[in-house]
Amino acid sequence: MIYSKVFLKLHWGFSVSIPSVSKARPSVYLPPPTTLIGALSYGKYRGYDTVLVNRRLGSPAYNLLNVKAAASFSKDFRGTYIEDIVRNVILYFQRSERKTDPKYRYGIIPSGKVYSPNGKLNVVYVTDSIDRSELERLSWSITRIGCKECLVSVEDVEIGEAKKVSGKVRTRYYFPDNVKIIDGKVEYMEFWNEKGFLWGSESDRIRYALPIITYPLMSVEVEVEAKEAYEVGGEYVVFS
Repeated sequence: MIYSKVFLKLHWGFSVSIPSVSKARPSVYLPPPTTLIGALSYGKYRGYDTVLVNRRLGSPAYNLLNVKAAASFSKDFRGTYIEDIVRNVILYFQRSERKTDPKYRYGIIPSGKVYSPNGKLNVVYVTDSIDRSELERLSWSITRIGCKECLVSVEDVEIGEAKKVSGKVRTRYYFPDNVKIIDGKVEYMEFWNEKGFLWGSESDRIRYALPIITYPLMSVEVEVEAKEAYEVGGEYVVFS
């Protein structure tokens, strides 16, 4: 197994909607694995929003097989979560008799965002299905995290061997909620299953534990009992 640790600088912050929202759009506190893998796939499938997966339309991220991902804020990161009031098109939420009436075209919608101009985000990818040179190239190709306005700059990329471990480890990266926490506090959020989407199907959700403080928004370290974890450049990421 190899890993890529990507050090990202946020231009203003990011916004990634929580699962199953439509009109109101609260955001997750940290970009989930689906977002991270999608960002990695962009360098290979730029210009393709969907690809054929077993004769069905799906995310290009489906082609990045056996890639695990996790994120944390850098140690000096300080941010805040807010919900801006945004004027959005809501025509597709209206009953058919209202869809021709201009007064129902727009609405005032709360939109969640994590703000931290020049804040830094650390992202780790662990895989055995991408060779080292391609993983490094795709890591440097990341341009955004979340929606298209969520621009990032890659400041550095670290590539190395991911050493599999188990037992007690300390981590700042999020992990599935079935991992036993020994010490430290977390916030819980649901993410989509990291396999990506298939058109017309709803993916499963996975509950994650995020080692964070919500105000000011920052990552903290927790100790857990891991079944599957990897040492990546002096840190640990936990996947079960």
